[in-house]
Amino acid sequence: MALETTHSRLRRWKNGPPQTLSQLKDEKLRQHNQQERENDFYRKSFQIFHQLADTVMDTIQTLALEYHFNPAAVPAKDPRLIRAVILLQIALDKSHTKESEAIKQWKEQCGIQTNNDSPTEWL
Repeated sequence: MALETTHSRLRRWKNGPPQTLSQLKDEKLRQHNQQERENDFYRKSFQIFHQLADTVMDTIQTLALEYHFNPAAVPAKDPRLIRAVILLQIALDKSHTKESEAIKQWKEQCGIQTNNDSPTEWL
């Protein structure tokens, strides 16, 4: 009885006749596919985040070791520091690109209008 009085079922019942078994099956399959698409999007986003976090941790360790072994080095002229910053910037750019691609793919799968603008909120 409780399931029959949920908001969505009650609304559907008021708007039309009850669904047939095949209609209900099709609706559940559609919902399942939509949930799978959402799960794929969040899985990709989580992987992108972890890749970026790994790069940040590697950079932090590199910088900490560099300071530990060579504390007198001038940061602006230190090639290891410059390399670490460049690698971090490359990882950040790749992460941003992958996120934009994942958002675009998810919107296309869901039938949402896409544009070429970058996302307003990023990580």
